Amino acid sequence: MMIFLTLAIIDNSAYGVSPLERTVINDERLVNLGGSTLGDHIIVNQQVQITAKITNAQEDIQDFVYIVQIKDENDIVVKLGWISGSMTMHQSFSPSLSWTPKQSGTYTVEIFVWESLVNQDALTKSASLEIITS
Repeated sequence: MMIFLTLAIIDNSAYGVSPLERTVINDERLVNLGGSTLGDHIIVNQQVQITAKITNAQEDIQDFVYIVQIKDENDIVVKLGWISGSMTMHQSFSPSLSWTPKQSGTYTVEIFVWESLVNQDALTKSASLEIITS
């Protein structure tokens, strides 16, 4: 009796990297209109830019949407915005979205990078910041 064994390795990951490693997000921070980094304490009515560096970790072009969601102390979304585009292989990009807090308090900023708003497939783990306004 003969037994034949066939071994197949199937790689379901996109472009040879795992689904949450298709892009890398780091250096999330607040900057002023001139691009200078701010701390996590800002003044009410002070316009800030929420930015992060995202990098395409793939060997192919990647469409993306950079999403910023800001929640207040009661976990209520007070701002939701996004920028969409595409990055060539290994390209880095630092998109930013503007926000002006209208009330004092503590806010949580969540940054997501998805394939698109229609295909809400995360390209990396989310990042977050805490902001205190007074």
